[in-house]
Amino acid sequence: METVVIIGGGLAGHRAATTLAELCPEQRTVLIHGESGTPYDRPPLSKDFLLEGKRPTLKGSELYAKGVVLRDGTKATLIDPLRRVVHTDNGEPEHYDKLLIATGSRVRQLESFSVDPAQVHYLRTESDALRLRGALAPGRRLAVVGGGFIGLEVSGIARRLGCQTTVFELAPRLLPRSASLSLSEWVATRHAGEGGELRLNCANLRMSNDSEGEVLLTWDGGSAVADMVLIAIGIGPNAEIAADAGIDTADGIVVNARCETSVPGIYAAGEVTNYPLPALGRRLRSESWTVAGDQAVVAAQAMCGLDAQYQDLPWFWSDQCGVTLQSFGLPALATRLYRIGDVAGERWLEIGIDDHGRFVSAVGVNPGRDMTQLRRDTKAGKPISPDIMSRAEEVDPSDLYLAAG
Repeated sequence: METVVIIGGGLAGHRAATTLAELCPEQRTVLIHGESGTPYDRPPLSKDFLLEGKRPTLKGSELYAKGVVLRDGTKATLIDPLRRVVHTDNGEPEHYDKLLIATGSRVRQLESFSVDPAQVHYLRTESDALRLRGALAPGRRLAVVGGGFIGLEVSGIARRLGCQTTVFELAPRLLPRSASLSLSEWVATRHAGEGGELRLNCANLRMSNDSEGEVLLTWDGGSAVADMVLIAIGIGPNAEIAADAGIDTADGIVVNARCETSVPGIYAAGEVTNYPLPALGRRLRSESWTVAGDQAVVAAQAMCGLDAQYQDLPWFWSDQCGVTLQSFGLPALATRLYRIGDVAGERWLEIGIDDHGRFVSAVGVNPGRDMTQLRRDTKAGKPISPDIMSRAEEVDPSDLYLAAG
């Protein structure tokens, strides 16, 4: 019996395991999961989970009781490609015929600050979310370092729970890496309208405890105090175990469209990968839930000998302030923008085109069917629908996407 071992119990690892169980039931599939229990869905951790505390399950979890071997609470420590063995922290190795690395990402930590650890939060795991949820009591002051999607989502939820919130961002606007200026301004206006405070251009941000035990935040030109702080400054790939095994890495694990790494028999999928986007002539490491899930399905298909390739544009969504924000593609590549709808309202879409006339992005608020059609047509290799472009008006160049970092 052939054995497939999967390292990582996030969405990519789970989706690969359930797909393998469906396509190749004769194989033995082993999932090494560093956390306790079955894999769970991460996006709700910054949304409904903070309100309700209900574990966000993933479809197909029943397979762990019916055939997929789940080694939860176990961490892979070393891959031996020559012997095809994965060593673990409990001393029980797993031999494999094929291996999938789906180790995901970890939060970037803020260095050089002196604050009581009990007042500092990160958000990546269920235990992180449980700890944060317990701290979000009415009247408490939450400082959020980082004006990206996660920080803004938590800020909105915290206000619903009765907290006072302040978001601190180094850049001159919110969502600096993923949105046009118009969307950044729309989000800022919405959060401010709900009572959230925003501090932009926070260069040289420092944190410490003052004499009262509060968190003191200082930056060039200002200061503020809070009861606790959430650090949400992005994530980085967990690619070290691959690099140590001699697998090619470069801002993640380098894979081809079939999710194959540089070492035969070893595949990778999810946020840890750097994969090809031939339509735009580049490679990408994406922090997208849909990329993680869809790429994992392709990896499983490839491991079963099927002809499958993954080279899709990433798609993100964020639920906050009563609306859904969506971003599709690579906004920073746009040199021309076309807009459908009024940015003062709650339903609009911006389409990005590059210097070669190629569609590169779509960003909007409650964009509905137009976004769905753009995603479907792009995946099929079709041009933008004439109906969509006939309703779009070109935007002033000053409103273009601004890449940051």
